[in-house]
Order: sequence, then C-alpha cells, then structure tokens
Amino acid sequence: MTFPLQPDPPRRGRPRADQAGEVEQRILDAATTLILTQGYAKTTVDQVAAAARTGKTTLYGRFSTKPDLFAAVIRRSTAEFARAVTVGESEGSAEERLVKAGLELADVTLTRFCIDLMLVTAAESDAFPELAVEVGRVGFSQCAAAIAVCLAEITTLGTVEAATPLGERFVQMALHPLYMRAFYGEDLAGLREQARIDVALVARMFFASLVTAR
Repeated sequence: MTFPLQPDPPRRGRPRADQAGEVEQRILDAATTLILTQGYAKTTVDQVAAAARTGKTTLYGRFSTKPDLFAAVIRRSTAEFARAVTVGESEGSAEERLVKAGLELADVTLTRFCIDLMLVTAAESDAFPELAVEVGRVGFSQCAAAIAVCLAEITTLGTVEAATPLGERFVQMALHPLYMRAFYGEDLAGLREQARIDVALVARMFFASLVTAR
C-alpha cells in the first residue's frame, strides 16, 4: 500500500461536485501516509492539506477536527487490512495446507502498513481507546477466522465455529511473537522468512496434539 509523499502545489478554490469524492480520497491518502510514517502527534493539518493539494477550509469541510480525521484514517485502514486478510485454496496434506494458510497471513500482515497501523493505534490508545480496541479486535479476529476456515476443512472439527478457538490459538502461537518483534523494529522481510520456520513448527505441534487427543 503506497501513497504519494511529495505533494504537488495546493489547488485553490472550491472543488466541483464531481471532484468531491476525489478530494476526500486525496485527503485520506495524504493523512494516512503522514500519520503512519511520522505518528499522529507530529502530523499537522497544514501538512495534510499540502500533501492532499487542497486548502484547510476544504479539509475542515470534510473532517471538522484533527481527531475526526485520525478516526477516519484508522477506520479506513482497518477495513483495508480486513479485506487483505484472506487465505486461498490449497492442495497437499492437511498439515501442508495449514502451513500455507499461516504463511499467507504472515505475508499480508508482516508489512510496513499493517505494523505501522498497529503501532500508531497503540501509541494513541489513551486518547482513542475505542479505535485501538477496534484495530486489535479486527486484526486478531480476521486472522483467527482465516485459520479456522482452513482447520474446518482439513480436520474433523467440521465447522468454522468449532475451529475458531484453535484458530485463535494458532495465531497467538505462530504470528503474535513475530508481531512483537516487528514492534521493536526488527526487519520485516527477515520476520517473514522466520515465519516459514515458526508457522511450520506450530502446525506440526497442532497436528501432534490432535492425534494425541484422538
């Protein structure tokens, strides 16, 4: 996910009606880039207006306060994150399919966009507690649901509902430690490579426990 960091000179005047949606998109794109790269506190409305090539009056006509703009950025980014968290169909043994599902999640979540989204909402959790909870809930539930779908297909659990607790545990064991390392600045490409080891190990443990349980 990329956004322009070098803005063109601001445009003056009221946008035409057919440009209104495009102007709002530019504002949100510019605000997302600035907030996720330098943080909420360091991002000013003047910076966003300049990067969006619009005036402050136009910006305030759509987002009446800086907190309103931040909330819109986080909610749009969270929705985009949720759409990205999917697991495709695969072939192979049950364990191989679970590993593939876990690695697909690692590849779409161990990215600069996703980690910065988590970091900025955590940093502003005192001021925006509901947004922080929403980002955490959506991120975790989407990942767990993707694994649960896979588990429902490859085990005798049968339904996604029955597989959800195991899906949650899989994400906690295989991916959460990598997210924590990402929060402390470890290289994301290296962590995605580490996921090849960690996800396979957790999948092996899962199937060993299922066999033991039977």
